[in-house]
Amino acid sequence: MKRAALVESGKLGALQRRWALTLLTFAGFLWAMNALLASDWSASLRWGWTLAAGAFCVYVLIVLWKALPYNYRLEDGYFFPYFGAGNLMSLLRAWFLAALAGFLVAPIPKDWLAWLPGVLYILNGLADLFDGYLARRARQVTAMGERLDMSLDGLGVLFASLLLYRYGTLPAWILLVGAARFLFLAVAKLRQWLAKPVYDLPPSSLRRALAGAQMGFLGGALLPVFTPPATVWAGTFFSLPFLVHFGRDVLWMCGVISEAKPLANGLSPLNRLIALGRGWLFEWLPLGVRLGAAGVLLVQGGQWFHSLPPFLVAQTPLGTSQTQFQLILAFYALGFVSATLGLVGRGGAASLLIGVGLQQGILPLGWQGVTLLFSAALLFFLGSGRASLWKPEERWIRQRWGGKVK
Repeated sequence: MKRAALVESGKLGALQRRWALTLLTFAGFLWAMNALLASDWSASLRWGWTLAAGAFCVYVLIVLWKALPYNYRLEDGYFFPYFGAGNLMSLLRAWFLAALAGFLVAPIPKDWLAWLPGVLYILNGLADLFDGYLARRARQVTAMGERLDMSLDGLGVLFASLLLYRYGTLPAWILLVGAARFLFLAVAKLRQWLAKPVYDLPPSSLRRALAGAQMGFLGGALLPVFTPPATVWAGTFFSLPFLVHFGRDVLWMCGVISEAKPLANGLSPLNRLIALGRGWLFEWLPLGVRLGAAGVLLVQGGQWFHSLPPFLVAQTPLGTSQTQFQLILAFYALGFVSATLGLVGRGGAASLLIGVGLQQGILPLGWQGVTLLFSAALLFFLGSGRASLWKPEERWIRQRWGGKVK
């Protein structure tokens, strides 16, 4: 529907009034956050945070205003005079990212505020997971929603990467992860300016899995309980596959690589080798990693229980070392069961990662901790592979939620 027709029908006006209400909710959010920070920060710090967060809110509101005429359903062009649940979830996500942007100009937070950046980014990730789901369930996947979502995706990763570098949690290479999306867009614009073709990327469940894993890692690394060197090791294991796949996407967009076509009489030798390698990588390698991680946990557990008393003396940020040690044991126990049985393998990998992060508060990582980090990162990306009892997360990763409406 053209803009003139939308104005005449009153649909665009109704949407603009909802935009004005959205502006008021953003202002109310900034006011509430400013009041919340007043108990711990001086006025200058508090208003510096508010200005930075407010600038991001203005950016989102401008993007939203320009996208209002595109609030039509992609499949049939029906125009919605309201935002819908999916877009409202995206706007809630914008609140979380605005608050995160405020910490870019603030000093390193302490006490309870130290938890806020990580919690905000994790909430952003959850909202990102559900906004598309809600839109698909309601059959309200719109061009406006896509524009709003795209405007938020890369900025969240950028903000988290900048904070992790500022806080000393990760070295400077994490900034490349934060800048990846913008580098991709810059290369695309450059090719358009040079009148060269820009090739569309093929659908990839691996791309979604890598992006989701990267977001999960960034959110966890922002929590104050995780510090170097565990975060540096984990960051390396998580970011390297992400960056390799990003480089592959850039080469695909530029036409340097493309989907190999099979020969008339079957696959070429190279394609057969690639298919064999993928099968080994996603089926048999995870099984070996699971068994290896279970063996390391048994060895490490035996060493710990042989010399348990020294670990129950020092104080830690979580309270007594006994409390932290019990948490480590709980996460490692979950990881051990998952690795041995292939039971929700990616969830077990996350449990192992949390256990390693907590461990370094009272114990050096050693070769066991680094091995567990590497093993858990592989399982998180590849899944649990062959001989797995139950791996429901594979369906969640490879199928977009809410694709069918009952």
